[in-house]
Amino acid sequence: MNSVQLLRGQLRPALMGLLMTVACVTSVRADQGVALTPLDQVPDGVEVRGKQVAAYTWDDRQGKNLLVLAEQVGERDDDGTQSAFVYAAQYVLSGERPKRVWMLYDDVQHCEFDAGLRFDRAATKVTDLLGDGNTQATVGYSRACTSDVSPSEFKLIMHAGKSEKYRLRGLDRVGASWWDEDAGALRGMPLPTDCSVAAQQALVSQYKEQGTELPLPGCYGDEKDFAKAPNNYLAFMRQHWFALMQQQDADWSQSQAQPQAASEDDESAP
Repeated sequence: MNSVQLLRGQLRPALMGLLMTVACVTSVRADQGVALTPLDQVPDGVEVRGKQVAAYTWDDRQGKNLLVLAEQVGERDDDGTQSAFVYAAQYVLSGERPKRVWMLYDDVQHCEFDAGLRFDRAATKVTDLLGDGNTQATVGYSRACTSDVSPSEFKLIMHAGKSEKYRLRGLDRVGASWWDEDAGALRGMPLPTDCSVAAQQALVSQYKEQGTELPLPGCYGDEKDFAKAPNNYLAFMRQHWFALMQQQDADWSQSQAQPQAASEDDESAP
C-alpha cells in the first residue's frame, strides 16, 4: 500500500462521518424550520394592504424571500355593520424589483356584530420539508363575526411555491372552556388529540354533548387538500396545528383561571 492509498483509507471514515453529520443537521433544520429575520420596513415595490403586523426574510434556492402580514378592522358603517380583513404575501427580492410569489386575502364583510380577523403569529413558519432547498411558508389566522367570546374559525395555510396551497380549516380554542364558580374549576370539553370524525364523535359521547357540531373547538374539518401532497406536508401541518391549539388552550385556560385566583388572594389579604 502506497502513501496515497493509506491517506485515502484514513480520510474515508472522516468524510463519511462529516457527510452523516451534514445530513443530520439538514434533517433537524427541516423539522425545526428555517431561520427568519424580522423586518420593520418592507422595501419599495412590496404591497401592504392594511396595517403591517409582521415581516420576515429568509434565503432559499430562489434567493432572498420576504413574507409580509397585515390586518385591518374597519370602523362601523352607517348601518352599524363592521368589516375586517387579513393580508399576506411572499416576495422574492432577487432582481431589480420584488417579485410576488403568492398573495393571501380573506375578509368578513358587513358583520352585524364584531368582525375580527387576526394572525396567530406563532403559526408563521418557513420550512424545507423535502430538503431540496425549496421552502414552504405557513401562516394561520382566526376569522370571526360574533357577539360573544366563543371559538372562531381558524385556518392554517401552507404555500409551497407559486401554485401549491394546502389548508387545514376548523375552530380555535378561544372560549372553548369557562370558569364554573360552583365547581371551582374550568368546564368544557378538553382539546382533542385526534381530529378524525370517529375520535371527535367519541369525545362528544364521553362528555354527553350530543348534537354538538363538528369540528370541535381545536380541531379541523378534513385533510382533503393533502390528497396528492408529499407525506411530509401533512405530517408537519398536523403537528403544527395541534401545537398551536395546545398553546391557545393553555393561554385561554390561564386567562379564565387568573381572575378567580386574584379574587381569592384579595379575600385573604389583610
